[in-house]
Amino acid sequence: MKKSNVTFIAIGIIVLHIFILIFLVGTKGDKKETENRQSAPAQQTAELFSSSAASEFPIPEVSIPAAPEIAPMPEPVAMPVELVEIKPAAPRETIATTSNLAGYLRADRPINRTRQVFPELKNDPYQSAIVVDARTGKILYENRAAVYSYPASITKLMTMLIVLEQIDAGVVHLDDKVAITQDVAGIGGSGVYLDVRESGNFTVENMLEALMIHSANDAAAALAIHVAGSTDAFVDMMNQKARELGMNSTTYHSPHGLPPGDGKQPDISTAYDVAILSLAALRHPQTLNYTSTKLTYLPLSSIRNEEFMLANRNALVGKKPYQGCDGLKTGYHSAGGSSLTATAKRGNNRVVAVVLGCPNKNVRDTEIRKLLDKGFDAVN
Repeated sequence: MKKSNVTFIAIGIIVLHIFILIFLVGTKGDKKETENRQSAPAQQTAELFSSSAASEFPIPEVSIPAAPEIAPMPEPVAMPVELVEIKPAAPRETIATTSNLAGYLRADRPINRTRQVFPELKNDPYQSAIVVDARTGKILYENRAAVYSYPASITKLMTMLIVLEQIDAGVVHLDDKVAITQDVAGIGGSGVYLDVRESGNFTVENMLEALMIHSANDAAAALAIHVAGSTDAFVDMMNQKARELGMNSTTYHSPHGLPPGDGKQPDISTAYDVAILSLAALRHPQTLNYTSTKLTYLPLSSIRNEEFMLANRNALVGKKPYQGCDGLKTGYHSAGGSSLTATAKRGNNRVVAVVLGCPNKNVRDTEIRKLLDKGFDAVN
């Protein structure tokens, strides 16, 4: 190799090393400058939050204004309610109310209700009886009138009275269509065999006829639900009315008088209280329209091929008439025996007789005739 070529190569190698050295030195400087830039903010932040920096830059106190006081709520003001007085319908004739006079039906007697369940409340010829002058409320005869008895379907007299009063008040109407629920259709005993498929077929008027003429338990329940929404609510109305009338020994548990069973107390009352109820019913002019009807029919429905006959259960009105008798209501169940509250009018005199707890209906009908005779003998 020529000497000139060797010299040229050596110079090239030296130049290359110089360039490499310059590059490495420049890169190291840039890295150090970058590190200095990154560490500067952190150092400034630390200095800012140091105790000396904090003293140089004090945090001003923030003043929060107090919340405004809330004005007290005004006392509630009871809005006056205007009570509309429902004037009772005028009776057909003068019928007495209770008084505070000795010898008359009274409303000021002490409360004498019981929760006791008796296996039976009947006797021979009867458990209890009373006869009253309907015009004055004077007691013409009584025999154990204040002892407990099971009135059975005489309970329906109270059911009718409440329905009639609700009609007077405009709450229900005679032409209202009555719903038939499964509970109504399932009630046993005396009835008109209402079916849920007949819901809306019959009116309040139809059900009142079935109630008072045929003594239908299912009609009683249907009316109770129609008036009060449930039988329990209706029974509350019955007991409230009993207290209002002064029936101090009466407790109702049903709108129909059927014994509930399962050791529960049936509807319980006395001859004295039933006499008070009878006068209250007679003071309503529509009562005798139902209780004096001997025979009528329930209208046809979507499932009935013929009209259902409603025959009065009170023989003194129907099969074996008693002179002037135009009501009121029979009752029977096994624990309470046969019972009847009856009224008759002769001339200007009206008598109410109540007999509860007879061994059978024949004895009942015989005894009630004797009691009515005794009453008319006393007022003539």
